[in-house]
Amino acid sequence: MTGIPAARVLHVANGSSTTRLIEAAAIAGTTSLWADPLHDGPVPADLSDAALIDVRARYLAGVTGQSSADIANEFGRWRTAIDDLTSYDEVILWFEHDLFDQLNLVHLLTTLRPRVGATPVVTLVCIDAFPGRPRFKGLGELTPHELATLLDARQPVSDAQYALAEPAWQALRSPTPWPLDSLRTTDTSALPFLAPAVARLLQEYPWTSDGLSRTERRLLSLAADGPIDLLSAFPRMHDGETAYYVTDLSLVTIAETLSRTTPPLLTVERASEAGGRPLQGALTLTESGRAVLAGRHDRMATCGIDRWLGGVHLRNGSPTWRWDDGQQRIVAR
Repeated sequence: MTGIPAARVLHVANGSSTTRLIEAAAIAGTTSLWADPLHDGPVPADLSDAALIDVRARYLAGVTGQSSADIANEFGRWRTAIDDLTSYDEVILWFEHDLFDQLNLVHLLTTLRPRVGATPVVTLVCIDAFPGRPRFKGLGELTPHELATLLDARQPVSDAQYALAEPAWQALRSPTPWPLDSLRTTDTSALPFLAPAVARLLQEYPWTSDGLSRTERRLLSLAADGPIDLLSAFPRMHDGETAYYVTDLSLVTIAETLSRTTPPLLTVERASEAGGRPLQGALTLTESGRAVLAGRHDRMATCGIDRWLGGVHLRNGSPTWRWDDGQQRIVAR
């Protein structure tokens, strides 16, 4: 496919860094977002879209400090942008391989499918690598010129991609992890980055070895050699990650959760001059955190848990699902 003329085009992107690049590259069209961090917080099943917006907005308000009304209004604007697809000649989706993007992509495709008729064409840019960038993490690190070169690589969204997105979205919202764990063992070739992203999400369940999630263990490990500030910890959280997903707000949420457990596994000393910047403050491993990290205690048995992963609410007294890294699957304990 070639570059687009000055026509009615809608670009739906994974974040504002990508939409800014689209605009800086002078690519024709209107920009919008679809960028809810669905790997964090509740995404329960059996809710209308309006009810889901409310649940997500209330959760994210508690994390970001924004008002839930402002967040809900933003989600509403994203949906309004795709409500009347006949207003466009082409809708171009800009996403990448990581967990954040893959969950948003299956949600967006599921939302788009009943709206798509003979027109417009819906196309997709979705990559996991870029020439000359050996440690490629995402579209936002490209230059405007580099991003513009991806236009010729876009492909029409296929029936197979729509057909896979819907059960993937339903599996994410299931109250048990079994549908999501089963999905990644089926044919997911229509969305080739989906299965690795799902596997990474499943690794956020408590592990059979110590009750920590993969991200929690990484964060405790970084604090094991002495206090570390959040700003320094953030890039190191991505070491060894191929389905990169940890955002700054995700990191802060996990750090604060581990500092509020009973007993706490971390202490978080906030800088007085943080001024609303999330990655401010120093982390120190507690003795309880050191015992859990060493495998002498189990995080679940020691501290309990209250966390949503998609439609699954992990909490004390509920069924216990864990990630068995040796078997590479979810098990019931």
